[in-house]
Amino acid sequence: MAAFTFGLNTSTIRPASLLEKIAIAGETGYEAIELWAPDVEQHLEAGHKLTDVAKALDDQGLARPSMIALWGWCDPDDAKRAKSLDQCQRRLDMAKALGVKRIVAGPPGEDVPFDFAVDQYGRILEMSCERGVPASLEFLGFVAGINTLEKAWSICGTVGNPQGTVTADIWHMFRGGTRPDALDAVPADHISCFHWNDAPASPARQEQNDSHRVYPGDGIVDIRLITRQLRKKEYNGCLTLELFNPHYWKEDLRLVARTGLEKMKKSVESM
Repeated sequence: MAAFTFGLNTSTIRPASLLEKIAIAGETGYEAIELWAPDVEQHLEAGHKLTDVAKALDDQGLARPSMIALWGWCDPDDAKRAKSLDQCQRRLDMAKALGVKRIVAGPPGEDVPFDFAVDQYGRILEMSCERGVPASLEFLGFVAGINTLEKAWSICGTVGNPQGTVTADIWHMFRGGTRPDALDAVPADHISCFHWNDAPASPARQEQNDSHRVYPGDGIVDIRLITRQLRKKEYNGCLTLELFNPHYWKEDLRLVARTGLEKMKKSVESM
């Protein structure tokens, strides 16, 4: 049976400082962490060093399978896209220095032509590969364009670069209407990491936003079915707890992290 790695996406404990997030992840039992680039940038702007972040990660023994995120690389406006690509380059260099394996490439908010999306993902993937941190295409269930796993994988597959991957997410699958069996089409080694969470029964699916995410197993998604799909394809990558729930942010953040890890493990046991 394939063994998953359990990671913490730091949005789950957003109010903590960057170094606190790293400490909490390590001290509550996670094997990996998925940092947000803006957190690191703010840390540097405050006069701290990137080497301090790398040391904190090493001290906690945390793997860095993924980082959030590159934006604007698929903007249909040439000038805006060029400006965004400058930021993408800086974030790629930062991710490389921190030993991050891959970085998420967030999709545009609006719908864009398929061929344009293929071309732009191909370009950002090539740029990121040159810097040693391949970009992984993410789908977002609430946007107009790349909002399903099927669409993201179609773009990734058409690009044809063996380093191309998708970043999957339980809540985004639910929100965008992706069925679990859509995972059958995606090879295990082309899923960079899987954001693990759940969706509540209310509000209605199309009225939900990121803040409605709940702990795995506390919602209505058939996580056991998704787990079976991943076991079947022998996926042994990282599952990262990614939540944006403001109610959790008001609680003891160590308890939130610990509870999330326990619920992640319970959601995949015996599968």
